[in-house]
Amino acid sequence: MGDSGLRVRLLTADDWFAFRSIRLRALADVPQAFASTLAHARARTEQDWRELLAHRAQFLASIDGSDVGTAAGLDDPERSGAHLISMWVAGKARGTGVSDRLVRAVVDWAVDAGHRKVWLEVAAGNTAAERLYLRHGFVRTGVQGMIGPDDPRREFEMLLEL
Repeated sequence: MGDSGLRVRLLTADDWFAFRSIRLRALADVPQAFASTLAHARARTEQDWRELLAHRAQFLASIDGSDVGTAAGLDDPERSGAHLISMWVAGKARGTGVSDRLVRAVVDWAVDAGHRKVWLEVAAGNTAAERLYLRHGFVRTGVQGMIGPDDPRREFEMLLEL
């Protein structure tokens, strides 16, 4: 699976069904990687999905027309930056450069939006994800916490200064 057929695009509200599909795949594949649950995502309405897309820069990666990954950027004016969230790449596309292209898409979006930094959280022990982010210049900030109120697993913050 080469990168020649790889396409990364920014989704609009009208792409809600593609977003829903890739998000459900991600939550089914690695539920432990996200604060959200598959049941919660399945319960969302079309309007919910459209609303999510209206408030984020959600990117979708496809190889030869098959959707294989996603990542999003959220504005956070209080921190003068952007938050990289919801990163996922299908197993068959891991190690092919898809994740690098998705990270680059979010970082480029952040730069274009005038942000000075991008941060993200990585679950403790997810060394593949940490290596990916280190390749793109992210560093650990020392901030740690729980993944969510009902999920005591640890995660740590990484930051990229732009």
